[in-house]
Amino acid sequence: MADHDYNNDSADSAEEESSDSEGELCKTPKVDTTRRCCFAAANRRKTMDAVIAEMEHEPPSETKLSLIDLLCIGVGSTVGSGVFVLTGDVLPVAGPSASLSWIFAGAACLLSGFAYMELSARLPTRGSCYTFSYHGLGELWAVIGAFCITLEYGVSGAGVARNWSRKMGNFLGEDYKHVVFFYFGKGTWAANATAAELDDPYARTDHNYMDLSAAFLTAGCTLLLMGGLSLSKAVVNLMTLMKVLLVIFMVICGFLGASQNIFESGEVFAPGGISGVVNATTLLFFGFIGFDEVCCLSSKAKNASRTMPLALIGTLGIAALAISLISEPGKSSDFGTAFADKGWTVVSWIVCLGELILLPLVVLLSILPQPEVSATMATDRLIPSIFRKQSSDGTFVWGLALTGLIALVALALACPFSILWNVISLGVLLSFNLSNASLINIRYGNGGVVSQPRVAKLVFVIFVSAMVAGYINWKGILSLALHGKMPYLASFILGAAFTLLTVYLTIHLACRYSQIHEENQEEIFHAPCVPFIPVLAIYINSTLMADIEWKDHFVLFMMLGGWLLLYLLYPCLARKKSLEV
Repeated sequence: MADHDYNNDSADSAEEESSDSEGELCKTPKVDTTRRCCFAAANRRKTMDAVIAEMEHEPPSETKLSLIDLLCIGVGSTVGSGVFVLTGDVLPVAGPSASLSWIFAGAACLLSGFAYMELSARLPTRGSCYTFSYHGLGELWAVIGAFCITLEYGVSGAGVARNWSRKMGNFLGEDYKHVVFFYFGKGTWAANATAAELDDPYARTDHNYMDLSAAFLTAGCTLLLMGGLSLSKAVVNLMTLMKVLLVIFMVICGFLGASQNIFESGEVFAPGGISGVVNATTLLFFGFIGFDEVCCLSSKAKNASRTMPLALIGTLGIAALAISLISEPGKSSDFGTAFADKGWTVVSWIVCLGELILLPLVVLLSILPQPEVSATMATDRLIPSIFRKQSSDGTFVWGLALTGLIALVALALACPFSILWNVISLGVLLSFNLSNASLINIRYGNGGVVSQPRVAKLVFVIFVSAMVAGYINWKGILSLALHGKMPYLASFILGAAFTLLTVYLTIHLACRYSQIHEENQEEIFHAPCVPFIPVLAIYINSTLMADIEWKDHFVLFMMLGGWLLLYLLYPCLARKKSLEV
């Protein structure tokens, strides 16, 4: 592999000989054992030369993805997680106004999507937010970004597998649950549970159970991906087409079976009010992870600079249109049950069977980008080099085996995901913010090297100020007002202060400093109105993050703390191992 340049560490050019999975010798940089403090790591950036070296190292025989392939991956993941996993859960929160929540979530994603379109065209290699942050913000921020997209990809895939298994249990009945579900810990039952149900562990409503079928589904999807991208691509494209046809069928049946005029009154359309719409919008962010998965696969795209922006805007547009039409299947959290309640047995059976056949595609697509992220981190010497070893067709077999067959199978088997869905949404929104901040820095010449230190500091202050403003304005003012409570005076003062500070600093950045001009500027998609739209996106994303409970923030911080601890300890462990050898 070609040398990987970093902007402030002369020792980073050290290399060692290693053998890849095919026995071919390649040059790999040694583990960075010179990392001494978080401040230095935060400013150590990945240069464009390192990104180009990664692109050139891609195996020439590797299967490439066309625009249609990328659209199938993005739409397949987004529509699958949106319709089959999330829509039924948000309908009790927002009612028919969930269609507006999908549109608002899509619009908020589009604001961040502009940054992803430009960054994926500028840096057409694997890693998505991780690579964007490494190039535009620094190593420490890149590690945080890697944590966010690990939640977004692998962890969420295991959660979808458990959701599929639960649907399978509802479809096949109690006998299936007795075979694959094994409950543990303290349980909860429905408030109106009978004495017989209280004695039956399979009548519990909590998620504290071992799930064998979810584990087998996760393992099966991983093995399919280990078989190569060409095989997986054909399966993804076929199942995505079937999924879109199923959604169209559900939309038509939903309109034909509408039992009430959803626009009769505000209470009917939005029973939860504005607060319900906002809560649903926050929950639905997980449904739009498909467009980030497309970014992570940009190294495999044909003509990435042109294809990636089209794939991203197509994914957001098609998914938002399709999902927003699913607005009134009833108050039930399951579409099959909703149609069954209307007496449409055949339609209910088709929908349930379609979900069970097609939902595994979401699991497969969630796992698909995870080894790409792990491989990039291994190339950058942040995790063991085994994660970047490829087969002859470019598949990261070891990365898939370690992440998919071991870690994700264990999560799908035993982890109650009821506590992690909000944490995943927090991670998605934080990764959006990091990508927006990265774009601003890169536009002003701080990509790969800090050529304008004042701008770098200014972007950091804007990033923090916008996030604080979003949190204070929602937690301290809007949320309280929507629930009929009087906001605190301090919240008004602090919210206004941080909002005005963010606006002033953004205008100062735009007027005082000039963006860089590149020779190939016309060949790359450029996000509009930088830095204003990225800053607005950071503010909106932070407002949505503030709508999530503090206990979920605490779980996120605990998990992130453990992740950063491993990041700091790995150089020490690697150095100890090298001394023993």
